[in-house]
Amino acid sequence: MSIFKRLLTNKKGSSKSIIKNFVIAGTIIFSGFGQDVMAKGKSYVAVEPLVCDLVKSIALPSDEVTCLVDRKQDVHDLKINPRQAQLLNSADKVFTLGKEMTPSMRNWENKKNTVVVGVSAIDVDDHSDHGGHDDHSDHGGHDDHSEHSAKVDDHSDHGGHDDHSDHGGHDDHAEGAFEWAGKFQLSKGSYKWSFEKVDGEYADPAMKMVILKSNDIEGAEDLAKELLGSKDSISRKNDGTLIASNKAFVLNFDQRKESTVFNVDIKEDGQYIFFTEHMPFEFEATQHFFKDVSNSDVEPIAQVPDEGEGHHHHHDHGGQDPHVWHDPHNIIKMGDLISKSLKKDISVFNRGDRKLINERFEKADSLLEGLDNWIVEQVSSIPEENRVIVSKHKAMEYYGDAFGFETISLLDFLGDSSSLRPDNISSTLKMLDEEKVQAIFPEQIPASKLLRNLSRQSSVPLASNQIFVDGLMMDGNTVSVAVHNTCTIVDSLGGSCDKESGSNLESEWYKLSD
Repeated sequence: MSIFKRLLTNKKGSSKSIIKNFVIAGTIIFSGFGQDVMAKGKSYVAVEPLVCDLVKSIALPSDEVTCLVDRKQDVHDLKINPRQAQLLNSADKVFTLGKEMTPSMRNWENKKNTVVVGVSAIDVDDHSDHGGHDDHSDHGGHDDHSEHSAKVDDHSDHGGHDDHSDHGGHDDHAEGAFEWAGKFQLSKGSYKWSFEKVDGEYADPAMKMVILKSNDIEGAEDLAKELLGSKDSISRKNDGTLIASNKAFVLNFDQRKESTVFNVDIKEDGQYIFFTEHMPFEFEATQHFFKDVSNSDVEPIAQVPDEGEGHHHHHDHGGQDPHVWHDPHNIIKMGDLISKSLKKDISVFNRGDRKLINERFEKADSLLEGLDNWIVEQVSSIPEENRVIVSKHKAMEYYGDAFGFETISLLDFLGDSSSLRPDNISSTLKMLDEEKVQAIFPEQIPASKLLRNLSRQSSVPLASNQIFVDGLMMDGNTVSVAVHNTCTIVDSLGGSCDKESGSNLESEWYKLSD
């Protein structure tokens, strides 16, 4: 017999016992609701440092937020190790910029606990409200965030942000041209060179490669071009063997396999240069392209285009520029996605925590609007004719679009295969002169040999500080990197940056995650 029926039929019970029974019934009925309201904190993993900082600023203090990638690590080159895979699998949710920024996340994006907050998930700001920056204060209570709404978008309507590839589709290789050359110090023995499908396909069905025993990339270029342009070449398929030769190899990729692997046979110790029609990084999905017999990565000791200090960076992002956070309005949209996702983990009966998430996001929103206005004010001190940002890669275009800069990628002028050749240098020097460029902005310190050479020949100074294009600095937060980049740009182009007010914004952001 149900407790309610007993209460109705027990006419002899005292009023006290009836009240007691109702209390018991209420406890039984609402115990489930009470468990929701008293829900334990969640465990979240944020892949990239910038995303981690943003999630920590919005998530509940009781939630555990783990940063998957250390700030010292380049997310472009991330290879997920077993410990990281375990963290990703066990998290209540995983937040990431997506495969456009972190290629190794392509295998995780479709998992139900993964939330992409990068370029493929937001409607990139079109800057239509940046004419006077006077209308950012009305957010309508932050319930639907229509002004900063985040949504999945194919970006077909963003004219300026759909073609940021450095390699232009790979259909226009001149006869005998190469896109990359890498010099390796190799010992006698066997190696593996692999090509993987990315997003379900190879960058090309086949590719030419020349291997020469030489210690001088520039000195070997003419022979490499001649061999790449010759029809007298050697065809190789999966598991074929490659050697240093005065003939080019045509590498045919097995469309039935996720990767095609070639054996590289080195006959004697020495330096070898590999000339390829494509950047080898375009064929990296889960592993490094060149490995030795112990399966350890083999890195070039020099390469063209050069990146300085032996590091390589993947700045061809398959048609979508992922560096959206350089416009604060896009960070707001990322935060909106995070906020809505976090609230899905909170019971509808837990109004307190849902309200707290809203409040934390609104504080972040307000601070980012303040950052946007601060940047506008700093940029206004730069003479209009000086508002040109020159750096090696396409990474500051969202910033340029938002705040009125022309942005120039040096690789557009230098080309992908002959970054230090006289004809390319000449066209680049002409561009720097015609644009009256005031500074070249390095993306690393010390600046690469390429930038130092251009600065010397053009008499255009290198900025004294680097700009951070791929995420957070070693110290600081989401606001810090914007303040640093802005002051570096403003001070280098003839303006005057108010660092104190920028520091105040940084301090306010720190309070969000305290």
